[in-house]
Amino acid sequence: MRKSKPIKVPTTGVFDFETLIRDEEAKYVDKTALLYELARHKADAQLFISRPRRFGKSLMLSTLKAMFEGRRDLFKGLAIDKLPWEGWKKPTPVYSFTMGDVSGENYDEIKEQLGELVDELYVQAGIPVPEKGTVPGKFRKFILAAAKKSPTGKIVILVDEYDEPVAAFLDDIKTLKRVRKLLHDFYEKLKFSSDSIRFLLMTGVTKLTKLSVFSGLNHLKDRSADPRFATLLGYTPDELGGALRENVESFGTKNGMDFNAAKGAILSWYDGYRFSPGCEERVCNPVSLGNALETGELKGYWESTGKTTLVIDRIKKAGKLPEDLENVPARPITLDVCDAETLPMASLLYQGGYLTIKKVIPPPRKSDGQPIGSESYILAPPNLEVREALKSGYISQVMGIEEESFSPLVDQARRLIASGGIREVAETMLFSLYAQIPPDWRIKDEAEAKRYFLLFCAMLGANPAPEFASVRGYADAVIETPTNVYVFEFKYRKSAKAAIRQIRERDYAAKWAGGKRPVTLIGINFNPKKRNIDMPIVEPL
Repeated sequence: MRKSKPIKVPTTGVFDFETLIRDEEAKYVDKTALLYELARHKADAQLFISRPRRFGKSLMLSTLKAMFEGRRDLFKGLAIDKLPWEGWKKPTPVYSFTMGDVSGENYDEIKEQLGELVDELYVQAGIPVPEKGTVPGKFRKFILAAAKKSPTGKIVILVDEYDEPVAAFLDDIKTLKRVRKLLHDFYEKLKFSSDSIRFLLMTGVTKLTKLSVFSGLNHLKDRSADPRFATLLGYTPDELGGALRENVESFGTKNGMDFNAAKGAILSWYDGYRFSPGCEERVCNPVSLGNALETGELKGYWESTGKTTLVIDRIKKAGKLPEDLENVPARPITLDVCDAETLPMASLLYQGGYLTIKKVIPPPRKSDGQPIGSESYILAPPNLEVREALKSGYISQVMGIEEESFSPLVDQARRLIASGGIREVAETMLFSLYAQIPPDWRIKDEAEAKRYFLLFCAMLGANPAPEFASVRGYADAVIETPTNVYVFEFKYRKSAKAAIRQIRERDYAAKWAGGKRPVTLIGINFNPKKRNIDMPIVEPL
């Protein structure tokens, strides 16, 4: 019997376009029509794009390199093969490098490695390396010499991870400023040499250095939020039903789902990234999706490729938990600039991929229809994978609790919530979770104690609605399941009875009264002397 041909899967670890295309087991989802539009305009060809890590930026640069070098044999059957791309007739030399290779523990090491990178460019071009000169000065001479040697009179420069040398010094402002000045002088040579450059693209995760480094590159056009290229990196729901359909069907077969159910489950875990206010299309994280399609398992892959230490540390310093990040207001200028000294929370999380655009709010208008001010945004985590990463990251990194110590409690509590066993969760599980808070952590007030409560609810797989509005006030949290509604009131240094009394007096549960689902009230009081909760009160409405 003839064996069926194995299904190709989208790559999760190959960043070289030629290697990917020649790999008989790997699948390339065709983005070349978009790359053609990105690169074809000669008068508009010095660009910047930011995306979260592991979103395919390196593969994009490798694909552009092959395009400009005229490697048409690699593009057979792809969209660009039928387009009038200049590279098919007149290739242009490409010099591609990653600033991820410029790493060090201090300024001198960064400077030395940047110098080595420039020397390597000379070697690639077959040009003698100058014996003297500053690193930025030698870079400028390289660009001019390489362009002069080029058959087209110009070169292409592709820069990956432009922000990597700065990221290591975000908590060392003195060194950060020195490194940033060096990079400013280095990148500035690209601007001064723009007549010798046919196409320039710089990529990175953040815009942390925009205020200084980018002042030397103010000629770059930022395509990060351009609606034309919102789906350039990542996979769209339509691609799951097109180029990736057989992969989704295979995933469904492994998990006992039909195509629609499998697609829906995958999207809930990995979709939701919206990179442009002007385009409503959303994309999946390509690395996570590729791993899920290959293994048949829905779980957090993106976080395992790198730590959230910086982000989690900033959340801790800001006094925020993941539940505070479900509806974050932001304005365009907030997302466009991220000052390394202050690190605005919304900008850091948005650029890092932990938040995305959930909703665009148009500006109010005058009577004549003219807008007043600019639009604004509501941000939220894009999907289940990121929500889980934030929750587990906060617990393990900020609170110093190993995941193994609370995972059994979490698993048991989730089962209890699903089956209606809220009493045991409130009386036993919640008490045990509070007991794991490190003894040197102060819980100084109701707001602090309540934050742990909301975090614990989220850990248990529920989605609490903090400060849920009613006619006469706000419940601290409401958890809804298909079969039950739970209304919580949290007190500090008072009593569980007082919490229940407030729920009833202010009609926090009125919205669900008389419905098909039973409503349960839970009153909780945190006792600072015990550093834990008193016995909760759990009673029906």
